[in-house]
Amino acid sequence: MNRMDEEEGSGYTWESAYAEGLNIGSVLEEDDKGSVEKSIAKAIFEAKRNRRLTDRPSDVRLGIMRYVFLVFDFSKTMTEKAMLPTRLNVAIQVLDGYISKFFEQNPISQLGIILVKDRKAEKFVSLTGNQRLLKEALASLTETGCEGEFSLQNGLKLAYNNLKNFPSHCSKEILVVASSISTCDPSDILELFEAIKRDNIKCFVVHMTGEMYVCKKLCAMTGGKHDVILDQGHFDMIMTDHVHPPQVNKELDSNLVRMGFPSHIVIDKAMFCACHKGQMADVRAGGRGYRCPQCRARYCQIPIECKVCKLILVSAPQLARASQHFRPLPAFAEVDTSEGKCFTCSRDLDARSFSCKRCATVVCVDCDILLHESMGICPGCPLTVAHDD
Repeated sequence: MNRMDEEEGSGYTWESAYAEGLNIGSVLEEDDKGSVEKSIAKAIFEAKRNRRLTDRPSDVRLGIMRYVFLVFDFSKTMTEKAMLPTRLNVAIQVLDGYISKFFEQNPISQLGIILVKDRKAEKFVSLTGNQRLLKEALASLTETGCEGEFSLQNGLKLAYNNLKNFPSHCSKEILVVASSISTCDPSDILELFEAIKRDNIKCFVVHMTGEMYVCKKLCAMTGGKHDVILDQGHFDMIMTDHVHPPQVNKELDSNLVRMGFPSHIVIDKAMFCACHKGQMADVRAGGRGYRCPQCRARYCQIPIECKVCKLILVSAPQLARASQHFRPLPAFAEVDTSEGKCFTCSRDLDARSFSCKRCATVVCVDCDILLHESMGICPGCPLTVAHDD
């Protein structure tokens, strides 16, 4: 057994090799009652603050046409009550919000869900741009369905087989949300990692329990990121990071993509809807919908890839919304404010607020988050430019 270090309370010498770089003691400090909740809240607050003060990269190549598979751990570990009421309930709440944010910021992208339980993977929801379908599918999950062990390899393999044939100008991503700290795999998982890397698929892992070496290696090989959550608020913050499109390799091929812009019209004759071609209930003369400008197929909503002629159907506002990521709103500077009102919502400012570096407009914390995560514009800059002219 190793001796204790000469300095009292420093621990065993062999522990330093495992604790190097963690700095747990400097982050999580116990209060008088022995709780670390305040330290966790402080760490999350500082992380959010640093994100607000950091500029997102501009003038870079981004994959705004994203095809993302969410590989969801549905094993027995999801029923544990480490997060109340259960990990599954917390995960469903956070993912429901993630889906809304994802399609708000990526209107021409598609998202699918793969469930992994009892060492098997199943495609729960195919790639789709219909967020209502995704949310209803998530809401249907209950603890009674959580079974067996988690298999990272089987989940990744199913996602890989569905993504590998997409063209190179698309951003192909796999987002793993896991709870189990072990994986039961049928063969060498590193061979699958190499195949994923070869087909330029980025992998990201959000773990609800702790860091796993195999997940960290997967992210390092494919250019992704591995995160471990602290609580539900931190979970939501981490998932928000995956809303924005990732940078793509500049060496990949650039291709023109054909798109159609259908109008929202009244359908005056009975016809099958291509979205629900197997359901007779959708053959009706009334209602509104979209007609593909190339093959005239009917759809309930856009964006979608036409199932008949493969033309991508979008609206002009959706395309404009997707392109805003190329020139994101620069981060505002943090300023001390003792008085005044928020330029956006007219509420009294707190002690710390945020100011646009271009027009000096001062906004509160909530409005700063709204402008950077959703709207992507500064409301004061157009007024400043007009005044200067």
